[in-house]
Amino acid sequence: MQLIPWDQRQLAYGRGLEDLPLLLERMRGTPARLASLIRHHPLERLLLRRQGNWSAMEHIAHLLLLDQRLQARVDDFVSRRPTLCTIDLGDQAECLAQQRHRAPGDLLEEFRLSRMLLVNRYWDMDEAALRHQAQHPCRGIRMSPADMALYVAEHDDHHLVRIRGLLGAFPD
Repeated sequence: MQLIPWDQRQLAYGRGLEDLPLLLERMRGTPARLASLIRHHPLERLLLRRQGNWSAMEHIAHLLLLDQRLQARVDDFVSRRPTLCTIDLGDQAECLAQQRHRAPGDLLEEFRLSRMLLVNRYWDMDEAALRHQAQHPCRGIRMSPADMALYVAEHDDHHLVRIRGLLGAFPD
């Protein structure tokens, strides 16, 4: 079974506000799913790279970095800006290298806290912000907070599958 590369995925944007609680529940559950996935694996396996691709720890660090950068997009929705900010991942290699050798529990806990902050910020949005749509700077489409939550939930699942493959639950 081959996983479609993330940059080739087509997501069904245009989700309604009624889908948001389900998407936020998926987002909220990602840290626990990650913890369960890596729990019984030694650090050496979590740091293992295959064919130059990221290790399990680097996938987790990527999710953490993206969560931190997505806070600015929540600000865009809350402020009802017409265009979402660009998320610059140009320093990602350096950020991942810094996170790569942390204790897995520490990295997971930081991700859990970051994710809870992101989910709670959604719950704190007023209805006007939740209904607001803004132009995505790269995709050329208008996105709502529900669309961004769909992106995050699907992106999480993509990386969970990649980690599962790295850890040998099934072939990549």
